[in-house]
Amino acid sequence: MKKFLVVTTTAALALLPAATAAAAQDETITVEGLFFVDRNGDNVFNAGETVRANGPGVGVYTQGTNELVGNFATGPDGRYKAVLPKGPKYLVHNRELDYSYTVPGYAASESRTDADFPLRGIFLNGFTFVDANDDGVKQDDEKTHGGKVTVVGKMANGVDFNAETEAAPNGAYLLDLPLGEYTVIAPDLKKKQLALVKPKSDEDIDWLTGRQVVQRKTEDRNVRVDLRYFAPKADSALEGLTITPSKDTYTVGEQFDLKFKVVNKGDVPGKISVVLFQLAEGDVKLISRSENVTGRIESFESVGQILPGESITVEMRFEFLNTDLGEIYAFVRPGVGGFTDVDTTNQGQEGRKVIKVVEKGAETTTPTTTTTTPAPTSTTTTQAVAQAGNKSDLASTGASPLGFLALGALLLAAGTGAFFVARRRRS
Repeated sequence: MKKFLVVTTTAALALLPAATAAAAQDETITVEGLFFVDRNGDNVFNAGETVRANGPGVGVYTQGTNELVGNFATGPDGRYKAVLPKGPKYLVHNRELDYSYTVPGYAASESRTDADFPLRGIFLNGFTFVDANDDGVKQDDEKTHGGKVTVVGKMANGVDFNAETEAAPNGAYLLDLPLGEYTVIAPDLKKKQLALVKPKSDEDIDWLTGRQVVQRKTEDRNVRVDLRYFAPKADSALEGLTITPSKDTYTVGEQFDLKFKVVNKGDVPGKISVVLFQLAEGDVKLISRSENVTGRIESFESVGQILPGESITVEMRFEFLNTDLGEIYAFVRPGVGGFTDVDTTNQGQEGRKVIKVVEKGAETTTPTTTTTTPAPTSTTTTQAVAQAGNKSDLASTGASPLGFLALGALLLAAGTGAFFVARRRRS
């Protein structure tokens, strides 16, 4: 009999914890569910949809008194679980602030496992691939690039947001974003010599900045941004270089103007760099420079990106500081925006000019040479003509005046004789 009592007592004590646990279970209820981003808006969690991991979850209140029983956050799997005392009726309230939703909460007085909360955010999607034929559609033979699409911004609650994703083999990518303001950033693929294509529609990302603001159209939660790439053929060139004044020799303190065009002859936009060989500080002083370039005296680049087929005109004024400068040579660095140049023969090689700079007063002048040509010696003797009343002229001929006097007297006598003969005849 004693053995029976001991066994019975031992068995009863062993069953006591189990009975207590069962009684405790009967005195509680469990409310649990899933928070997920409902992409298609059907209020049902479907394969491929994103769960709201580590979110604020729910707040449970006692119905009637609105007394807070407790807050229950979601775990990594997006699920929450609230174990509550049995008896009161409860209100399970959605505490999510980063997404909109269609289910604000539930009333619960019994256990339930289906208290799910479908959320509404921003569904960012698009395509990113190497669009070889630039038709906007990925072909089977067109490749993805392995770069990651990045999204940065602030959620509606003011918290910073940063996420990234990579395209699937078909070129498609997607990101579920909470409510907020965001910018899509394209991966920089210069190392792979890939550049963004010129946009064909509003869905293409800006090819100059590689950025696009995420803008929702009315109540549509879907936002598409495509990031298409191509293999560019960059070609920078320098044309029309002029130096004013243009001469071979300049003096220290003299100023000169340098003018040329920087041309983008390729198919990709970007900044273009220029080098002025020999024109260094100490040899020349920069007086002025056009505002479309920035940098040092001898090395600078365009302020903005130069579009394919377009150019900028660079104008600069310098002053010579010493006699060290021996040439003026403007040269455009090959390439556009970091992309390889396909033609390196047009960088400005033909505009190289050799000069000389001298001190003031030491200008080189070409002397004027006067050549004296002696008069030829003539063997012909010219008879001089005497002028009456000019002994010096007469004497200069070397002729004696006596002969001329005798001839005159003879002519006078003959004339007098003829006069008297004629007079006798008339008488």
